[in-house]
Amino acid sequence: MNAKGVVQIIIGAGLFGLIPFFVRYAPDLNVASIAFGRACFATLFALILMFFIKDSAKNQKEISLQYSLFHLLNWSVFLTFAIVFYFLSIKNGSVAIAGTMMGMHPVFVVLFSYLLFKEKIFLKTYLSCLVAIIGGGLIAFANNANSSATFEGSIYGLLSAVFLGINFTYHLKYLTHFSSIKLVFFQNALQLPILLPFVFIFPSKLSSEGWTSIVFLGIVCTGLAYFLVYNGSKFVSKQYIGVLQMIENIIPVFLGVIIYHEMIHLQEISGIILIVLSALLISVKL
Repeated sequence: MNAKGVVQIIIGAGLFGLIPFFVRYAPDLNVASIAFGRACFATLFALILMFFIKDSAKNQKEISLQYSLFHLLNWSVFLTFAIVFYFLSIKNGSVAIAGTMMGMHPVFVVLFSYLLFKEKIFLKTYLSCLVAIIGGGLIAFANNANSSATFEGSIYGLLSAVFLGINFTYHLKYLTHFSSIKLVFFQNALQLPILLPFVFIFPSKLSSEGWTSIVFLGIVCTGLAYFLVYNGSKFVSKQYIGVLQMIENIIPVFLGVIIYHEMIHLQEISGIILIVLSALLISVKL
């Protein structure tokens, strides 16, 4: 694998892993407001960056506007669902478990890599996915009265993983004619009209903590994070993209336990270990 691509994906994933901290930082903001504000600042960040980065994408003249718009809209909807479900998982349960369940998305990256690209899936990838699924099952069906985790939060996290799996493969199939920074711009700009009605339906007061939260979520945890991941994805085998991002589900575990003093019991710890192990497994030569 290309070292430059690997490093970019890992750094981007690390920034993405900070999302739970900023979501919890503004408890008065609802999911609609956080998601909309995040998309706003990510769009502005990408727009500014577009003036400084030379567009190295493929020639777009032969690709119709209808084709591009259709796939950009689909892609933006997938990511909107992924982010909303992730925020709901954080709000309705444990930061550690939300991050871990969302971290199962490599399983779905593998699935969609096969469906979209017919990419050969290696034995170690199958084993990695199996281990991750077992780990996710242990977490989702853990039943501990004193735990910070909830079944509802676990399911939201799993749904987030499904849509992230689509998100990280879809653009590699249909939108390679766009540069990485344009992808970040369009995916966030097209989320705004989707989320705007919910901001009016479910209004929330924006405090100084709320502003800080959405600015960091938009610029650092979204704009910069996705730019690095999408750029790095050009140099890495599709089935490995999700696995390299496993750091993003390790960070929330530490945030949840150390900062938020969340209770995690043996069955959930076992699930977390298995999901992390799935990432290590795929990096070992068999």
